[in-house]
Amino acid sequence: MLLVMGLLAVPVLGGTPGCPDCPDWTNFDSWWDRYHKDSVQEPSKPSHTEKVIPKRSEEENLSEMIYPEAELLVRPGDDLSGRTILDARPPQVYESGHLPGARNLCWRSIQSGGVLDPELAVVELRKAGVNETDSIVVCGDTEGSAYLFWALDYLGHRNLSRLDGDLSDLALVQNAPALNESTYTADIRAWLMIDPAALEAGQGTFEVKILDARSDFSDYARSHLRGAVPFSTYLVYDDAGAVKSAGELERIFEGKGVGGGRTPLIYGTPEACSLYFALRLMGYQAAVLDGDGWLNSEYVVNSIS
Repeated sequence: MLLVMGLLAVPVLGGTPGCPDCPDWTNFDSWWDRYHKDSVQEPSKPSHTEKVIPKRSEEENLSEMIYPEAELLVRPGDDLSGRTILDARPPQVYESGHLPGARNLCWRSIQSGGVLDPELAVVELRKAGVNETDSIVVCGDTEGSAYLFWALDYLGHRNLSRLDGDLSDLALVQNAPALNESTYTADIRAWLMIDPAALEAGQGTFEVKILDARSDFSDYARSHLRGAVPFSTYLVYDDAGAVKSAGELERIFEGKGVGGGRTPLIYGTPEACSLYFALRLMGYQAAVLDGDGWLNSEYVVNSIS
């Protein structure tokens, strides 16, 4: 039922302060390369959740690569006629200016206790007049729109995309559309969300790549899940919040060891959902550990007291 993993099978990154073999938090990448360059595991047999990437020659120009799931990305200026636009920003920000026809569905409004509440999300979607057959485009700030995209993906919405970047350079209006309440129903894709309780239940089930998406590296240094690799979203988005090219993403993901039969598990929401979207765009099937309940897990490494 859940896409979960054997976390105890992954080596611990941390150690005791002052130990010469412990992570160098000031130059983590160099430390990681030094201790892992000769220990790359052989790729396991692809599972039903793994992206299968065709082999390519070394000479292939990655600048010509296209996103494997390009339909998930909408560019500013694309024709949005007939699409349902959901603005994930807070109501006061939405009211100050939004895309013509956009409906407000703040990403925080579908949470309870800091995590996605599927029942509440369905209620809010009905209030916004959204139907499960609608072609949805999510927009707003990078993290909020990515969280709403992931939430809708989890709820099973089939025709879903996200506007690239923020709304700063686009023509905005202040008049909100009239809405009629819908009868939206969800078709939950349970494997897209991992909760803290599932960590123990899923030990040894799948081989995974655990990615810590929090933007502040000091947070990772203080505490992180055992075996997690820091992966700040600044690596995959530019300063305007636009996702980087397919070739750049491919190079970055390969450099971080994503793939090889392992399913990416991402935590550190809402940043985790920004990384989730980039992975989905490149054809990976990832899962998100929502909220911060994982901090109480027995699998947490506390590196700095």
